[in-house]
Amino acid sequence: MGIEEVTKTARTRLCIESGERSWLKDARYIARDIANDTLRLKQQGYNKTEIQREVDREDFLRNNKCAVVGKALQAWDSYKELLNWWYNQDDTNVGKPSPPATDKKGAYPLVMAHTEGYRLTYNDETHRVQFRVSPKPYKKVKGHLRGRSEDLNLIESALVEDEWSLGQAELLSRKSKIFDESSKCRGTSRYRDGVYYLHVTVKTKIQVPEPEDADTLVGVDINERNIALTALTRETVETLGTLVLDYGSVKAERQRYHTITKRCQEHGQHSIHHQLGEKEERYTEWILHRLSRVVVEFAQQFSNPVIVFEDLSGIRDAIKYGTYMNRRLHKLPFHKFEKQVRYKATWNQIPCETVESPYNSKSCSCCGHRGYRQGRRFRCTNDSCAVQQDHADRNASVNVAWRAWAKHAGVDVELVNYRTHKTQPQVRLVRLSGSGRSVNRPSSSREIASRGVLSA
Repeated sequence: MGIEEVTKTARTRLCIESGERSWLKDARYIARDIANDTLRLKQQGYNKTEIQREVDREDFLRNNKCAVVGKALQAWDSYKELLNWWYNQDDTNVGKPSPPATDKKGAYPLVMAHTEGYRLTYNDETHRVQFRVSPKPYKKVKGHLRGRSEDLNLIESALVEDEWSLGQAELLSRKSKIFDESSKCRGTSRYRDGVYYLHVTVKTKIQVPEPEDADTLVGVDINERNIALTALTRETVETLGTLVLDYGSVKAERQRYHTITKRCQEHGQHSIHHQLGEKEERYTEWILHRLSRVVVEFAQQFSNPVIVFEDLSGIRDAIKYGTYMNRRLHKLPFHKFEKQVRYKATWNQIPCETVESPYNSKSCSCCGHRGYRQGRRFRCTNDSCAVQQDHADRNASVNVAWRAWAKHAGVDVELVNYRTHKTQPQVRLVRLSGSGRSVNRPSSSREIASRGVLSA
């Protein structure tokens, strides 16, 4: 077994018992000024040490200042990496990355280190997690945390057990809308800082089994619209379950925001780009988190699983289909989705690995012969096989899982002409959004994952 260090964010809400709420608000605005100055000085060529000296404030804790500077520099480094990738593209119409926003109006997350900017303790009498936040020198805000039981249990484990530890935390707030009684105009409203949230990172080390010791191979095929999953037994290569997730709404939303942004730029409304970009990214993140949870919960239903991905490194360099198709395919979040699945799988002690990807979508999962797609269906052109799959993406996911079996069995995939049974079960195609008048919220990820398990 391998040991991996993992982190997870516990999202909690502050229940303030002593101290002024205005201290938290002022500190977040000072953090915004420090972050803006950090980005400005970095553009002028200052290094990290020089920046920390220039942005030093007497009314702000130095430990918190260093954490805010580090967060801003991390955002700048991510932007530069994306910019270098953009300059190396043959087609620069994909969309030039935008530098980190330096909005003077909004507040910035107050970043703090444990025992320095904030401290958490567990009260045995009240069975609550107490907090102490130091937004300014000699000024402390105290109270207890509220939130989901799983988040509070994570923090309690970090406070009690030696294998766990607390990392940095970010203080955020959600604005609440209130009626302005002093205004003469009826219906006028204004905003104020409402509930404050503390996002705490928890670290620990987890033992993860080796991929070659897994009993179940869960192949994952990712394309423009669907994510197909198929679970095979390593011993008999029989199908245990199959599931296809439709996330075409991500592509539709990206295209919609691209059209809106393009039209606004044609009319000189360039400032709307950042606002729309943030909405698009938030929506994509929400979908990807739900999808990644479904993948992990689908794999958890089988004995000792391993999640297998295609090796898609260099896929952007290989895709050259013209300006329109390049923009559409290059923006697909393949790497981000795989990263989220690996992160959640590690927490559940499920290993992940990658296999080669040539012709997984075009090869028959039963005989290995090259076939072709008819819409979403796959038909093998080998006369002795003549297999027809009800979903071509599921056929590819079977190939991904089978390649993992062949990889550890020492079998050459080009020499073996038999893979899985021809009688594949009918695919379950699941969409994330609910439908019908009686449905007022999306199905849970565990309920979605259970639809792909075959009944005994």
